[in-house]
Amino acid sequence: METVRELWAAFKGAVTGLLHWVESFADHPSGDWALFLIAFAESSVFPIPPDVLLIPLCLGSPEDSFRFAAICSVGSVLGGIGGYAIGHVGGRPVLRRFFNEKRVAAVASYYERYNAWATGIAGLTPLPYKLFTISGGAFGINFKIFLLASVISRSLRFFVVATLLYFYGEEAKVFIEKHLDLLSILFVILLVLGFLILGRGVGRTARTGDAEPSRKMRSGRKIIVTGRVQGVWFRDFTRRRAVGLGLAGTVRNRSDGTVEVRAWGAETALDELERALRQGPPAADVRELDSQPLPGEAPGAGFEIVH
Repeated sequence: METVRELWAAFKGAVTGLLHWVESFADHPSGDWALFLIAFAESSVFPIPPDVLLIPLCLGSPEDSFRFAAICSVGSVLGGIGGYAIGHVGGRPVLRRFFNEKRVAAVASYYERYNAWATGIAGLTPLPYKLFTISGGAFGINFKIFLLASVISRSLRFFVVATLLYFYGEEAKVFIEKHLDLLSILFVILLVLGFLILGRGVGRTARTGDAEPSRKMRSGRKIIVTGRVQGVWFRDFTRRRAVGLGLAGTVRNRSDGTVEVRAWGAETALDELERALRQGPPAADVRELDSQPLPGEAPGAGFEIVH
């Protein structure tokens, strides 16, 4: 028991020291740069949120509050892109060391549907934003939607804090510290309203993701994709899109470096899949797509990766 207390005391002391170190930049001539760098690092690796420095900077120079919020927002969004890159390069190999391919693909399917909302909520609240930026890259979610969620949520969070401090000063600081949970809920409500207006792409992704494979597969297609399409998570990308569209079939790598997709379902869903495959995941470079009608029925109700 004594050892636990000692470990807790050491941990608490380390965190407190780090907080004081961040706050010390409020009186430093390079406070602007420190705010940018801390906001950048916090989005991927640094444990202390930039609010710890943003608040004393705004209190010390209220007329610059919105400039500080802009610096914080830009640094945080750029840091989020860095976190996405970290996850994209190294996230999936780590996951596959601990989980099988089917389980990783299943999580990726759900994550693609809801990650824009999760990223936005994490960007507004004290939730660890870095976990969502890194996992967003690891699961290869749509980068434009990820970026939209980050820009809206991080900017809204920091500008609301700056506005309160600009108009209410020290009283706002006390209010923020005492009512952070309530503010977080209000921020989430604003985020949802914003996405209802601006996030048509997010809504479409969520709706198609809930589709079930059709019991009667009306059409089939064999699609050969040429380009840099192996070793870039193309099969996983294809499976997630196909499941979201309610298609059945298989996807596999061929020995000539191409990817072969066999899919059955509604014509509109097959058209949508082809459009998605022409773009592919972020690391892919699709040069050609050959699509031909496929006779017969789907071999099953699911969509699988063939190794």
